[in-house]
Amino acid sequence: MPPKEFLYSSVFGDLTKEVQIRFDAASKLNKQLFDQVIFERFMHWDDPTIELDFEELIGKYNITIAAPTIGENAAEPIMGTSGVETLKETLVNHALTLPMLMKTYRKILSLLNSNLIKDEDKKNRLISIMMGDIQTVVNAVYGKLDMIFLGALSNEGKFVFDETTNPEGGVKGSISFNQPGENIASCKTAWTLENIDTVDCFEDIQAILDASQDKVALAKALLSPSRISYMCRTKKMKQLIWGADKSSKPVLLRDINDFMETNNYPVFEPIRRIVRIQKGHEAIPYAPWNQDNIVFVPAGELGVVKNAYSDCELKPDEGVSYSKYGRIVTSLWSVGQKEGSKHTEYTKAESQSLPVITEMNGIYTLKTVAS
Repeated sequence: MPPKEFLYSSVFGDLTKEVQIRFDAASKLNKQLFDQVIFERFMHWDDPTIELDFEELIGKYNITIAAPTIGENAAEPIMGTSGVETLKETLVNHALTLPMLMKTYRKILSLLNSNLIKDEDKKNRLISIMMGDIQTVVNAVYGKLDMIFLGALSNEGKFVFDETTNPEGGVKGSISFNQPGENIASCKTAWTLENIDTVDCFEDIQAILDASQDKVALAKALLSPSRISYMCRTKKMKQLIWGADKSSKPVLLRDINDFMETNNYPVFEPIRRIVRIQKGHEAIPYAPWNQDNIVFVPAGELGVVKNAYSDCELKPDEGVSYSKYGRIVTSLWSVGQKEGSKHTEYTKAESQSLPVITEMNGIYTLKTVAS
């Protein structure tokens, strides 16, 4: 069901048409306009639905949802609006609204009133400002989806919504994609600086490969750059790659991967992702990948992004300009005195979606600091 299209903004006017034009052009070229997101490399977006039934979703995809227990003197009941019901109902709604700064609004007015700037240049500058705000909110939605996917993938199939990961969202609790216990292993010796001369990283890796060989063909080992750096600096890894007589020679990631490929083992792929979490007026950097865990995955997709139509797609508002970047809906509108507010331009992105990891039976985790 496509959204009803409104092309309105008191500042940008008909230029809001350019948003969808650029989205469509990028889609035709298979080009990504925004953040280099990771989850889309491992899963596809499912067809949207009008109603996303979480009970069916949980049963079909073996998902477990847990809510925090609230004390008897708390204002909320245990199964109330801040518990598991809210998590089921609102988990997939990711949204961010960005108000335009007044100084930006004044800058635009000055630009529009200038007789020294050509109309075409005015148009390009306005589009640049407009797309900059859209990029901010779209990246925020992508960042949250990457947080859920990478957090769950690197934490034994679990993601927790708490004050760190969702400080302003209102939803608290956890979701689990139920990685089998037999797919989770701990290192024989902790991968710590104190053990760098004695730890045998490949011995731990080989144990994972042995455990999975009759169950699944592993293609990649996903891990943080810090774990790669550690492996490259260990004494036994240098001996494995170069031999005892050349063990002083530096080891690089490509050297390890050459060895892995030669032996038909999965190759190592670093996961680098930093998102920013809004808390009050501060954007706090956050790395969703658990740097202490290595995750071994098979080739192909690991899951699907379940999604539903956003409210604005089902019932659009008058006076709002809507565009769609894939399954992320962007909105531009303005408010003023008639709404009882001083004039403000708003840009919003939202997506009713959830990355669901469906291949947990074939995914293995190596915990490198746990005994």
